[in-house]
Amino acid sequence: MDQVKEIFSKIKISNLAKKNIKGFLIIIFIILFSYFIISSFIKGSRNKTCNNLREEILSKTDLYYNEFNLLPVLNGDSVTINLSDLNDTIVFKDYAVTGTVTYTKYNDTYIKSINIDNADYCSTKEFGKETDKYDENKNVEVVTYYNYYKIDSYNSKWSEWYPSEDISKEETDGVLLPLDEKDLPYIPDNAVVTEYIRETKTYYSYRDKQWKFYKNNVKYSEYSSTQPKGYTNKDESTKLTTTPTEWSLDYPEEFDYRHITSKTGYRWYYMDGNNKIYWNNGEYSIESPGDEYKKDNENIVKMYSYYDDIWRWYNGDTRRIYSSYSSTMPNGYKYKDESTLKYTNWSKFTDESKIDKNNKSYREERTDTYSRYLIKYDIYSLPMLDNYVTLEELENKLGKSYEEINNDKSIKVDVIFKFKYE
Repeated sequence: MDQVKEIFSKIKISNLAKKNIKGFLIIIFIILFSYFIISSFIKGSRNKTCNNLREEILSKTDLYYNEFNLLPVLNGDSVTINLSDLNDTIVFKDYAVTGTVTYTKYNDTYIKSINIDNADYCSTKEFGKETDKYDENKNVEVVTYYNYYKIDSYNSKWSEWYPSEDISKEETDGVLLPLDEKDLPYIPDNAVVTEYIRETKTYYSYRDKQWKFYKNNVKYSEYSSTQPKGYTNKDESTKLTTTPTEWSLDYPEEFDYRHITSKTGYRWYYMDGNNKIYWNNGEYSIESPGDEYKKDNENIVKMYSYYDDIWRWYNGDTRRIYSSYSSTMPNGYKYKDESTLKYTNWSKFTDESKIDKNNKSYREERTDTYSRYLIKYDIYSLPMLDNYVTLEELENKLGKSYEEINNDKSIKVDVIFKFKYE
């Protein structure tokens, strides 16, 4: 019986101990949670304060660098300024902040590295190990390494001459290039283009006016598809055709001298988000109004165009004796029929004008600017150094300053960047 009492007594003590432990753990959790909240608040407040201090420092060093034109211009090069050189002292918690700001040329931008002391908890901590990854949101120290290549420069052969319609309207590297890159002259795949050379020349194309000339001066009517009043006969040799009409949904009236053609007309649209925007509020057309438009195949119609045969008309049995079409008066033909005027097809473009004093009365000329191209390019050697080196080692190896190395057209410097974060 005593043994049973002793066991129950131990059980009661154990339950009490468990309650005490549970309460103790709750208190510890509350303390830790409160510490975490307070620490986070303090850390956040300090981060904000330090960020404001660094923004103040950078705003003043930016002004200083720009005022004295100190920004580095060579890739990988850097310039460091001491805060003591600034006109205004930067103060934090009643103490003058000391240290430096370094500006490093990083390709097309600048990396600003802050290293300050005497700024309490905002003082710069030690920078860590080098890494390849750049994080613009962190304070970083930039480490640069260098290698170089030998450069040989070459010229391509000249391309063919191309008309203006084959040339882009937007410049590439300051030059209007062909729309099709295949029109440029060949260069090796590993070539580095340094300059596109474009040469232009005026090209000429011409067409001639032609008429029918006639011998006997018989009175003729104006051109007409139907018999004009007062004229009895049609001169088949004067036959011409009218310009085709615009395409229309209207079916034209039929005549024996009329030629009617038909084609499929569409409504054309482009997409604005999920909305179809129709050309001219849904007007039909056989041709696309622009590259951005698509045809609506669910809405199609037949559209019509026509042209008419026309002739000169005369009276009696005697008609004019016409020549073939000619730009100049043939022998034996005294009269020119101005109303029979037509034009030859435009000639191919050539680099010489075909107008002279003998043909300028009937010849018309148009011009176009043709272009041809030559490419200047470099071929790089393999890296000249087995390993990338510091700038000082590169300068010692080549016996030149970094500026002199960059000005040497036979050398291409390659820079790799490493980053050490605070």
